[in-house]
Amino acid sequence: MVIQTTNPFAPAKPRIPLIPRRLQPVPDPVEVAKQNKTHCPKCSSLLRVNYQDAECLNCGFVDYDYVAPEQEKKGNSLIGAGTRYVIRYMGEFDTLGDVVTHVKVYRVRNRVMYGVSCPFCGSGMAQSSLSGKRREVREERYKCNSGHRVSLCPNGKGDIGWK
Repeated sequence: MVIQTTNPFAPAKPRIPLIPRRLQPVPDPVEVAKQNKTHCPKCSSLLRVNYQDAECLNCGFVDYDYVAPEQEKKGNSLIGAGTRYVIRYMGEFDTLGDVVTHVKVYRVRNRVMYGVSCPFCGSGMAQSSLSGKRREVREERYKCNSGHRVSLCPNGKGDIGWK
């Protein structure tokens, strides 16, 4: 006859000692980029970066652990700075001398374009074609939905005005 002194309903002791798991910190991409291999482990020639991986051109080894270094973004240029310019009237009528319009410069592909607000109603204006009769040098004409027309013209000082 065997006498048990332990409780049969108690949880069993594990055979392997329990060690709390330690979490590994997530590596910083900047640090990983610094740890990229520069030489091939097989033939010790230089690795070249092709698309996303570093590859050896001599033996064909590919380093799939390669992480491309992140490039810093450049600051905004004058075109993308979000600057709005206030442009004065430079036409023949004295009554419009105090009327101004707001112009924002933005880039479309490789050209500089103007976003013009109407000086009379404040809505946005679309660029329209010039008439063949009154073409000045570098004049750009804009028209709003209400029918107002504005021409942006450079003056002699290098500034721009509207009429």
